[in-house]
Amino acid sequence: MYNKGIKFKQQIIEILFLVIIIAATFLWYMKGYSFDDLKNVLIHANISYLMIGVLMMLLFVCCEAVNIYIIMKALGQTIPFIHCIQYSCIGFYFSSITPSASGGQPAQIYYMKKDKISVPISSITIFYVVFVYQISMILIGVIMSFLRHSIFAHFFHNIKYLLLFGTVVNTSVIFLLSLLMFSKKWIPAILHFIIKIMTKLRFIKNTDRISEKLEMGVASYHDKAMILKQYPILFFKVLGVTMVQMLALYLIPTFVYRSMGYYTGNVMDLVASQSLLTISVSAIPLPGAEGVSQGGFLQVYDTFFRKDAIISAMLIHRMLSFYLPLILSFIVTIFTHFRIATQDSRGDHFE
Repeated sequence: MYNKGIKFKQQIIEILFLVIIIAATFLWYMKGYSFDDLKNVLIHANISYLMIGVLMMLLFVCCEAVNIYIIMKALGQTIPFIHCIQYSCIGFYFSSITPSASGGQPAQIYYMKKDKISVPISSITIFYVVFVYQISMILIGVIMSFLRHSIFAHFFHNIKYLLLFGTVVNTSVIFLLSLLMFSKKWIPAILHFIIKIMTKLRFIKNTDRISEKLEMGVASYHDKAMILKQYPILFFKVLGVTMVQMLALYLIPTFVYRSMGYYTGNVMDLVASQSLLTISVSAIPLPGAEGVSQGGFLQVYDTFFRKDAIISAMLIHRMLSFYLPLILSFIVTIFTHFRIATQDSRGDHFE
């Protein structure tokens, strides 16, 4: 639905691919496990803790919406906050069904454009959100590694290569995004290289006209980036909101743990484990890091849950942190699509 819309057929293929991975994951990790076991765990679970887990995931989505709102306000673009929540859900949905979460940001920019938000404003906003998100992820991981060294040692012993890979990739993304946002040379160079390749492949015919439009867009984009650079306080505002966002995500295993009647584990240990796990699996080029997330959970949280309960814990955690928000974000995406279609037919857009 972005770039003339993600074609319906393409979305179906991506969703089917995700479903296949989910099915393969269930078959691999749930040998000898019965859904009756999960049913029994849910019957005896403390629902209040599970509801708090759901609220944590809603907070996660809302924090991104807050960041979109305050960044755009700094750029002089005032938009309804409810639209920011919709953009956040759209990002979650498309990131979840595409490899390496590659579809989330283009989809957000597409829907913002349909709401008459210029591409330079929307793209620098989304880049900035992702940039600070990556910094927060690494920052919390480093802090937790020092505060909970024993957890880090256990984690590193179990999946050290995955952790090293995730750390290198996410750190590289921070460096790349900083160049894309604030460098005057990199963006034009990258775009001209892309145009050159596209021209050779005969996807582009009027090269001069395309280059002229891109140069105007790059100039506008750079102007917006400089506005953000001139207000360092904005970085700390977005960083603060993002830290809350990440901690909301990292607390979900704690509420799953409590819901199953466990109380001996230290909350900081559980948060540290999820922090390191997120860094490790976020770089895996699979939709929603499906399969790897479950495997990592089973290896990392084996010291917290009994052997006969850890699979149930993994399923409940995945349900709260991925499957349920995926369904809800899909519903919001459909609603937003129809809202924009209605606006287009009426010619009704906010300024």
